[in-house]
Amino acid sequence: MKISAPLLLTSGLLFLSGCTNVMTLNDAKTGDDLLQTNKQVYTLVNLHPDASRLKLYSVNYQQDGLIPLCTKVDIVNVQNKRLTFKIDGADGQYVLDKHSSSPDFSTYLSHYFGTECNTSKIQKLSILDQQGIKEGIAKEGMTKEGVKYAIGFPPEHKTPDLNSDEWLYWKNRFNTFRVEFKDNLVSNIVD
Repeated sequence: MKISAPLLLTSGLLFLSGCTNVMTLNDAKTGDDLLQTNKQVYTLVNLHPDASRLKLYSVNYQQDGLIPLCTKVDIVNVQNKRLTFKIDGADGQYVLDKHSSSPDFSTYLSHYFGTECNTSKIQKLSILDQQGIKEGIAKEGMTKEGVKYAIGFPPEHKTPDLNSDEWLYWKNRFNTFRVEFKDNLVSNIVD
């Protein structure tokens, strides 16, 4: 059977375009591929999904749901613009969509999912940090480290430098709030 050159070229391009949508998700500490590893995968910070739609965005909207840090998850699929995961032992799948402002989706995801949840580091934080983490909110007096665990990282396009004394977060598509720091502690939350 003879295959025409245009058909072969078209088939090859379709195959390659399908391959470009799939990406690997590597653990930032161990280098493990989180889709292929036999190790347990955890959330590394609290996640705040839209609980009714089971949806999150890479700009880290602070929505109504709370998936606590160190929650066991199964990564179902990772593509260039979407990660699908489920909470270990629970029904339903969450999707985390890449927002156009997020420069590198793979790096972003490596801050949120990994094979080692550092509970001993969290236990060494202040009581106030631990309360904010448990509640999934930033509170005055918390450290930057505590805020990262409690509400995740601020979106890169609005807070490109974590050494900054102001971190801007989105509540949703239309509303933001600012966490202000003085000497590495939250001094004010401007809603």
